[in-house]
Amino acid sequence: MMKLKKMLAAALSSVMLVSAAAAAVPQGAWAAGDCVVDTGTTYQTIRGFGGINLPEWISEGDMTDAQVQKAFGNGEDELGFTILRIYVSDDSNAWSRAIPTAKRAQALGATVFASPWNPPAAIRNTVNGGLNGGKYQLKKDKWAEYAQHLNSYIKYVEGQGINLYSVSVQNEPDYAAEWTYWSANDVASFIAQYGKAVKEGTKAKLMSAESFQYQKPIYNAILGNQQAMANCDLFGTHFYGTQRSQMDFPQLENCGKEIWMTEVYVPNSDSNSADRFPEAVQVAENMHNGLVVGNLNAYVWWYIRRQYGPMKENGQISKRGYMMAQYSKWVRPGAVRIGATEQPNNNILCSAYQNEDGSIAVVAINKGSSAVTQNFSLSGVDISDISAYRTSAYENIKEISQSAS
Repeated sequence: MMKLKKMLAAALSSVMLVSAAAAAVPQGAWAAGDCVVDTGTTYQTIRGFGGINLPEWISEGDMTDAQVQKAFGNGEDELGFTILRIYVSDDSNAWSRAIPTAKRAQALGATVFASPWNPPAAIRNTVNGGLNGGKYQLKKDKWAEYAQHLNSYIKYVEGQGINLYSVSVQNEPDYAAEWTYWSANDVASFIAQYGKAVKEGTKAKLMSAESFQYQKPIYNAILGNQQAMANCDLFGTHFYGTQRSQMDFPQLENCGKEIWMTEVYVPNSDSNSADRFPEAVQVAENMHNGLVVGNLNAYVWWYIRRQYGPMKENGQISKRGYMMAQYSKWVRPGAVRIGATEQPNNNILCSAYQNEDGSIAVVAINKGSSAVTQNFSLSGVDISDISAYRTSAYENIKEISQSAS
């Protein structure tokens, strides 16, 4: 067993990646209980981290080549994202707008998936039913046409050279004042009856509808429908307002299919809020809770480039982005979450991951306002090299010194 020592934060709250790490103890820091990392205890496989590109909606337009590189590259001062979400427009004439960035991101190794907000106008009714009734509803006799719409979209994207990983049934059907509402039973019935038609002749998977807040009715309806479960390849959800206590869903986590968190911003969408600190630590905490409590396989932000997102409008990484990068740069696709003492002391959150190349990433978060010296004990693996990186009020994924014994 190897013991490591690392000082978490230098004044204010911080998040740090420690690839089995350590550092000198500054005066005034207090010793915390060990975080024991156990490679013999394994949990979910991580597919990656990322966000959406939505030039169809925003006046700022598409991401530039340099911005795509900064988002999906994993070099110095790059985010290391590995998942891109794109938009299934209800107008097939607009499908081409998602392609350029999707191609560039895929070339950098990103997984691409897509979400629809609305069916085409010809097969929906305008109901203006508010959050719980939707602006639109899919006509009951047009389910087959909607399945064909999604199938055509997948084939179009694949025809552009993009390996579309999945398409979901619907974005936020349970918070649909501005888009299309679906009842939970209709979601399950559509997947059961037309899920195969959506995927026919393609390599894409079918994702469930994506609840805005991990509300359980949609998922319970699918779990309770044998044919829907057979046709649904993975589950998607959003985390708007989702508390830690709501993230654990044992029935879904144990059903044999992956759970992707496909949209959120934390803690707000205030203008020019992306660099606020210690507010940005809430991003890291939300990621931790989703991965550790919810056993998520993927964590995907809302707009990649936005004044409250991981990348600011000027193309520079924000403090929120550096918080995400503490995970995305070192917890790579195919990594498996392994055992780690989650809360070795007050205000400390830890999680650990073993990558496919055998390297181990430990992400530790200090939610407090004082520096903490955190000990890490690793078992079940020989460590040949140690590195540590920290994001704090004054640091952005800065490499820091460490010691081991």
